[in-house]
Amino acid sequence: MSFLSIAFLAALPLAAAPILLHLLDRRRNVTIEWGAMEFLLEASTRKTSARKLKQWLLLLLRVLAVATLVLALARPMLPGNWLGTNERRELILVLDNSMSTQRSTNPAAVVEAASSNVNGSDRPGENKLRNTAAAGSPAYERLFDQIIERAKAELAGLKPGDTVRILAASPYPVWATAGSFRVGASGQELVYSQLESVRPTSGGSDLLAALFTAVQADAEPVSQKRRVVLITDGQAADWTTEDDKGWRRFQDVLQAAQLPTELDIVEVTSDVAAVANVAVNHVESSRTVVGVDQAFTATAQIKNHSRVAADDCSVRWLVNGNEEHRELVSEIGGGESSDAVWHHSFANPGVYAISCSIDANDRLAADNTATVVVEVVNEVPVLVVESAAGRAEMQQDAYFVMAAMGYVDGEPLESRGVHQPETVTPVGLERTDLSSYRAIVIPNLKSLSKEAIEKLNQYVFNGGGLWLALGPRTDIEVFNQYLFADGEGLAPLALDGIVAEADPGKRKTTINPSLRDHPATKELADAERLDTSDVKISRRVRFVPPPQDEDVSILLSLTNGEPLAVEKYFGRGRVIVQSVPLRMDQWSDIAKSQAFVVMVQDWLSYLTAPRATRHNLSPGDPIAVHLSDADNTDAVLRTPHGDEIELTADAAGDGVIFRSSRTILPGDYSLELSLSGERLPFHVQRSPRESDLAMLTAEDHKLLADTAGLEQDLLSNGMGGSSHSDPVWPLLLMLLIAFMSAELLLAGLISRERFGSEAIAESSGEFASGDIGLPMAFGNKAVMDSVGADRKQEIEV
Repeated sequence: MSFLSIAFLAALPLAAAPILLHLLDRRRNVTIEWGAMEFLLEASTRKTSARKLKQWLLLLLRVLAVATLVLALARPMLPGNWLGTNERRELILVLDNSMSTQRSTNPAAVVEAASSNVNGSDRPGENKLRNTAAAGSPAYERLFDQIIERAKAELAGLKPGDTVRILAASPYPVWATAGSFRVGASGQELVYSQLESVRPTSGGSDLLAALFTAVQADAEPVSQKRRVVLITDGQAADWTTEDDKGWRRFQDVLQAAQLPTELDIVEVTSDVAAVANVAVNHVESSRTVVGVDQAFTATAQIKNHSRVAADDCSVRWLVNGNEEHRELVSEIGGGESSDAVWHHSFANPGVYAISCSIDANDRLAADNTATVVVEVVNEVPVLVVESAAGRAEMQQDAYFVMAAMGYVDGEPLESRGVHQPETVTPVGLERTDLSSYRAIVIPNLKSLSKEAIEKLNQYVFNGGGLWLALGPRTDIEVFNQYLFADGEGLAPLALDGIVAEADPGKRKTTINPSLRDHPATKELADAERLDTSDVKISRRVRFVPPPQDEDVSILLSLTNGEPLAVEKYFGRGRVIVQSVPLRMDQWSDIAKSQAFVVMVQDWLSYLTAPRATRHNLSPGDPIAVHLSDADNTDAVLRTPHGDEIELTADAAGDGVIFRSSRTILPGDYSLELSLSGERLPFHVQRSPRESDLAMLTAEDHKLLADTAGLEQDLLSNGMGGSSHSDPVWPLLLMLLIAFMSAELLLAGLISRERFGSEAIAESSGEFASGDIGLPMAFGNKAVMDSVGADRKQEIEV
């Protein structure tokens, strides 16, 4: 016998409480010597033995009632079928619904793979990791359909009284059923309905997390055994075989499961070794916020994820679903990739979804399209701080920065960009409302007041962008005290001082051509088009090197290894600090380089991104749309599966904001405003790993067997204690009711015998009816027997 709540057994000594109470109650009775009682003892002698037997039986019932209650709370289990009940099992179906399961099947290859499994296989773990395809099986359109059919076959094997739950593994473990369903007429239909509602996603499956969730799920009280069946396509990318610690921990959890658990992993596979799978991994735009008629570049990475070469394929560029451009991509070798580039501009403001789609002859069509969302605006306001407004035009600090944005003397040029600058003096910066600007540029930093620095702190913390260019008028002491502030300020590094070349004839220091892959410097790294590596730096402000345990993001560095421009995230905003001014002087020739315009445009786009609406997201990133029209109070968010989520706007300043975090599924989303009917597109990027259809190898199977124990030995050990056990506590609760009922009946019977069933007549009435002064009739035997018996009981008790 085993107990599910063995801690309650500690209360078992309480069963002796009725005995102790009885003994204590007897000690309180005092025997009184009364000579007249000798004539009454003979009348009650025959009743004493029967009365004691009833009292001992009453005491036994009370002891049994307390003991039964304690044992019932301990929930004992009897091994075997002692109570004649059937074994009730719980089935948990874990379904792999990742993107790879959407690939089409090859019936001939499936039959061939099935034949090889029937004839035998030398793969480790083959006894539990098996292929379910068989000759004569229907030619399903997708591999996921086979997974559903295999799940239905598992459901058909259940017996009445068994329970079942369904768990979808992609993009993270999610229960498709709210709870366990008992197999029966109505429950069976509901389970099949829930099974049909599971749909494949465009993301990957976390199979390790799914198995953890299934094994650790709460069990039904009446279930004695659990069987977990994982049905997967065998794609190696979803198994995370590199996580040795995770799989070993899962083995420990499986062996310590609250129910004896059997794990069965079924691979529904098709032969993909000799078939190419070409996918559009992702689409990137040189700018996600552009101006009207401003050209930008969209680049799509097309990769062949298989080991065989892929034929030529057609590439189509679509805008909001309408084809705009078509080109041809030549043959791509196995494991290689190719870029498709499209230059475009929009004549009207709005939000556009740009998709790249390929017409590839492969089995997985779900990864043949990728999307990037571009927002087209009329202007992005930028504030430029001018510290030398009284000087000649080209000697002004902001002249070259504004020219790079397409403005001269405050007037726009024909080829202006999306950023619209406004100038302000350092004194006017303290009185300016900064919230209406996306970014602030200080081309040649001089001393700022403490009030202006505090205002900049608040501005950047709320999502603004700040670009600080140091120069000869920069007060290094004030900078370190207020802008660096021991690492708590806007600047990522403190300043050391101004340095210059010691030998004029020495080779000039230039910008390091090895630029990191960063959104702000990606275009600057194009050495064929720009002269970034030719920019000479003659004088600069040196940064104090950071401690070894601190990592600072460096955008640009010099050929001598020292940083030229560093960045820092501050609150929701970003700060870039550059060690040379943004003007033409003896410090550098950066302002007259070809790369200067690109740098200004790209860095401003990077700095203004936090305040722009993010339309390109990663799984789980929130959607937040700020609208100036406060009348828009309701909207509907449509997910990639077509589900509609109603949103209500929150008040935010002079407008409203819609928020939603239900973006875990990769794919296309759209937010439709109820008032205007406008649809705003969003796109959640998928992982390129899911396009790799490589299957688990023999080494992978061996690794899983070694780390997680996915082999027959572990399953046998796990089921060693899985013999059927019957719960005893329902029977104990019934006995408790019987004992308590019997105790009440017996206590009532003893009470009737002791005190009688009729009301006791008052003595005063009897004496009042007789003659006063006459002696009592002690010779009356009936009266003596009645009084003697009652008195005897009182004295004995």
